[in-house]
Amino acid sequence: MMILGCLLILALAARSAHASLSFDPARTFSGTAPDGSLTANFTDVSGGVQLVITSYLAAGENLDPGKALYFNFNPQKYSILPSLSFTLTGNTNFNQSASVLKGADSFKADGDGLYDINFTYTPGTKAFGAGESQTYFITTRAGVISASDFTNYLSATGGGNGTWAAAVHVQNTPSGQGGSAWVGAVNPVPVPAAVWLFGSGAAALSFLKQRMVQRGEVARETNN
Repeated sequence: MMILGCLLILALAARSAHASLSFDPARTFSGTAPDGSLTANFTDVSGGVQLVITSYLAAGENLDPGKALYFNFNPQKYSILPSLSFTLTGNTNFNQSASVLKGADSFKADGDGLYDINFTYTPGTKAFGAGESQTYFITTRAGVISASDFTNYLSATGGGNGTWAAAVHVQNTPSGQGGSAWVGAVNPVPVPAAVWLFGSGAAALSFLKQRMVQRGEVARETNN
């Protein structure tokens, strides 16, 4: 029973992955840096990938609705890129569903890299102000996707200051002062979503090994 439990724990950990893209002001590649930041968290879930976008921008700052977010996708899976579906499943203070444009190397962020996925919102509105978040369920009818397909690849070269794993366009920087900034996200190192499961599994295996050793010692003492 203990062995089966350990194997189940390890199997669950191996299947579940999580990667976080952080849009830090220090990665501003054009314009006036914002005071706040954003994160985009991709997690493997049953049937697809969950994306949670969270704004930690300062009061007065928000994303440009027409050029909000840019993501990359696994080039080896470009054939299924058109089939990706993004469904808004939850939000905090921001319930406007994005129009998600898709195309291999089709979207340029201020000349700094060509991206495959572009989130846009209704012109004239404010997207991802301070404290706003959205959750999307990403699916495809044409293959299998994982969190790493959206986070492990840099944009194609498009001129400017370099390439990034993702990019956002922030308005009213800094803190409502009317400037704007393009902020990139570096290529992250995927972290198991349930990394503690590996530790738990290893601990359980170690415990099981000790128990087996102890039982063997008890058996030897009994035989003697």
